[in-house]
Amino acid sequence: MRLVVETMNAVIATHGGPLLPYEKVGELTGLPLDAMFRLAWPDIGAADVESYRVEYRARYDAVAIPATRLYRGAATTLRDFHEAGLLQATVTGKRAADCERILRGLGIKQDIDVYLGGDSAPRPKPAPDLAQYAMSRLGVSPDESVVIGDSAADLAMGKAAGAHTIQVLWGFSRSPLPDAERTVRTWRELRDAVRALGGPKPGILGRGGPLRS
Repeated sequence: MRLVVETMNAVIATHGGPLLPYEKVGELTGLPLDAMFRLAWPDIGAADVESYRVEYRARYDAVAIPATRLYRGAATTLRDFHEAGLLQATVTGKRAADCERILRGLGIKQDIDVYLGGDSAPRPKPAPDLAQYAMSRLGVSPDESVVIGDSAADLAMGKAAGAHTIQVLWGFSRSPLPDAERTVRTWRELRDAVRALGGPKPGILGRGGPLRS
């Protein structure tokens, strides 16, 4: 999140706009870049939005992507989910190709089955489109799916799509959000929460193996 805010403010400062506070940008996590630019310039035109978007992505590629790291415990958890037979999709506001490139560089490509981004569906979060498309690509129903996220947009998307929802409290939002069925504070709690959804079919672990603690 810090890298997103810093990149956004670098573009805004270049064009003489007011710098955005961390909290304001964080509230829009997962939404298109347009929404963030309109915080600085409510009447911004389409041509400027496109120009600034290109500039943002160039800066992000050069500075933010090399600095991006996984949370400690993320790789182990994703691998455990994968080995348990869970199908995993990333659903992000970034372009799908950017998302895949970042995750390839972080060494977890083999654990992710589908990469979706803001350009993968007609409507961005919090609309259900991306989650529904992920379910379609993975061949699962809403009852067999869980959306795990750290922002209001993530969880609203999951709820609108009819999926289970779990909020992690180590991302942007540090207090429970209304669309979260459950909140977790550690990776172990996340694995336990996912395991709890694997009960009688159509549980999300219906076709998978055991999930380690």
